[in-house]
Parts: sequence; C-alpha cells; structure tokens
Amino acid sequence: MRLTVHPVLKELRAVYDVGGRHSRERFGAYLRLMLDGPERLPLGDFSPMGERQPAYLDALLQMDAERVAAEAAREIETGREIETEQGGVPADLRLVLVVTDQPGNGWTQRWLTDAAWRFGPHGAPPQGPATAAGWVTVQLWTHVPPTPGYLRSQLRAAVTRAVWRGRHGAPVTLAGHLRQEGAALRAGDGLFAAAPLTLDPEEQTYTRQVLEPLLGTRHWPTVFAALYGDGPAREVGFPPLGLSPLAGFALALAGTTGDG
Repeated sequence: MRLTVHPVLKELRAVYDVGGRHSRERFGAYLRLMLDGPERLPLGDFSPMGERQPAYLDALLQMDAERVAAEAAREIETGREIETEQGGVPADLRLVLVVTDQPGNGWTQRWLTDAAWRFGPHGAPPQGPATAAGWVTVQLWTHVPPTPGYLRSQLRAAVTRAVWRGRHGAPVTLAGHLRQEGAALRAGDGLFAAAPLTLDPEEQTYTRQVLEPLLGTRHWPTVFAALYGDGPAREVGFPPLGLSPLAGFALALAGTTGDG
C-alpha cells in the first residue's frame, strides 16, 4: 500500500485572502480549488467562512504539517500493523489535510461533521475517510491545538479506518460501527480529537449493558447516541440512551463483540 500526501494547505490559506468573509468571491475561490483541478478534491468539510481557520492554517504551515503527515504515512507504509488488513483496499491512498471549524461558519455542526467523516452522511456509504478514488481525508478541528501528535493520531486513525472499510465494507449495525472505530482509535493512540478516551470499570460495565441489546440495530439516531453519548445526541435532536459523552467510542477502544 502506497500513501501520498496531497499538498493543499497553502491553497486553503489563500482562500481567506480573497474577498470578504461572506463574499461570493471567497466562496468562488473555494469552489475553484475544490472543483477545477484534474479531479475533485474532498474538501466538503472545509468552510471558507470559518473564523479560526486562517490562524490555524498559518500554524500548520509554520509546523510544516504536510511534511509531518508524509513522515507519518511512511511509518505506516513500512510498519506491519496495517498490512494484514489490506484486502480490498486500493494500492494507492492519497491523504489530504482538511481543517474544520464550527463557530460562526454557518454549515458545520461539530458532531454531525465528525460522524460524516467517520461513517458517511447519516450512516450512508462512506464519502469521508476513503472514497472510491482512493482519497483519505485527515480532519483537523480548530479547537484542538495543531501539534504533530494530534496530526499523527488523526492520520493513523483515518488510514486504519479506510483500510478496515476496504476489508469489511462500510459498517451497518452498531456492532460494525464499534468495530471500525475500535480499530481506528487503537491505531490513533486511543485519542478522540487529541483527548484520551477512558471509562472507569463501573461505567464500562454500565455502557456495555446498555449497548449489548442494541448491537444489531441499523437505526442511525440510535447508533449515533450509542457512540457519542447523551449530550451530542440531544444537540442534534436524537433520543439519548443514558450514556456519558463518547461512551460508545471508549467502549470500542476497550473492545466489544458482535458482527459488523
């Protein structure tokens, strides 16, 4: 498997030098970047109206983030932990760093955008982490400090997620979602947006008891609430299940059972 990093950060930063924040000129520059090249770039999560993205992109450029990403990609290529999962995965995967920002940009909801990146819109077949064209997007949120560690964990998780899908297909049931994210989170150092995922033994037992009867469900609001917990579920209008934030992801990291 060959991994290459497609450079786009300088072009993304340049979008903010065009017109005003809500101008047609800036939106046009964004569309041209995404659509006018030899093929469409997977930049749908990037908002040219974001408030914190210019400074964040400046920090990534100063860090030489695409070089850091290329080094992380080479480590994956030469490692053995993903080799055994390669069946069905394109021989070449192209990685692109996409900066996402919620406050004031008008089209990004923190949890739904994250879910679409991991699972596809509303649990549909994937158009986020890996597309048929072999793209892998590495989502970077502006509320998380732009460090090499954050970038590497997001990249490793995204590649593992794409490889898992290549072998197993897009997850359908809650069990499949848990298995996919368990593999991705373990590859990403057990971090969710740079924060460690932990459940104490009592809460882990409780979360497992809540989720075990639901492992076969294909109902997306239930799957979402099981993974993200009550707060995010209420925020997007889904019924809660009595779970703490990100409880399902933490259980997935710890390991769970069930068919995908």
